[in-house]
Amino acid sequence: MAETVIRPAAKEDAAQIARLFMMAWPMESFLEMSPGMTEDDFAGIIEGYVMAENTLYSFSNTIVAEVDGVIAGAINGYDGAEYGMLKKPVVDDFNRRFPGAASDFAAVKETEAGEFYLDSIGVSPAMRSMGIGSMLFKAMLDRARKSGIGKAGLIVDFDKPKAEALYVRLGFRTVGTRDFLGHQMKHMQIDLD
Repeated sequence: MAETVIRPAAKEDAAQIARLFMMAWPMESFLEMSPGMTEDDFAGIIEGYVMAENTLYSFSNTIVAEVDGVIAGAINGYDGAEYGMLKKPVVDDFNRRFPGAASDFAAVKETEAGEFYLDSIGVSPAMRSMGIGSMLFKAMLDRARKSGIGKAGLIVDFDKPKAEALYVRLGFRTVGTRDFLGHQMKHMQIDLD
């Protein structure tokens, strides 16, 4: 029987975490912003953001699930009040790499103060249906409760009904919509009290 360990992420996990986070994103939108870039190129950029301590995707805001020593999933989250500060280094880097294209990403407003935001989650396709997503959410929601913020939130693509079904099972409810790079997403929240 496989042993699953849930633990805080480390810098050394960055390459694997980057690939897992990318599973949750509308990659076609990101690749449109950067003609000629491949998913491998983009993964290298995200890996750098994961290794940093002051970005949306930082290892310091991330929890991973290991199955028999292999990272099978990752989730990250942070205080929505820090969103602008954590996003700035990413937007600045995008502006350097993709002049003019980063304005769409800069305009995205995923969260705000008063919400612990669950930014990205990814589970390896080979490890799905093993409860890893649920374990990661439980661990991150425990971290969210310790933050003292009353609500946790996330956005989910209308085209991902299986992900939405998981969030509903965990107690999230739809509270509105958010635009993410021209993609309408459901904004869901859960009370942490």
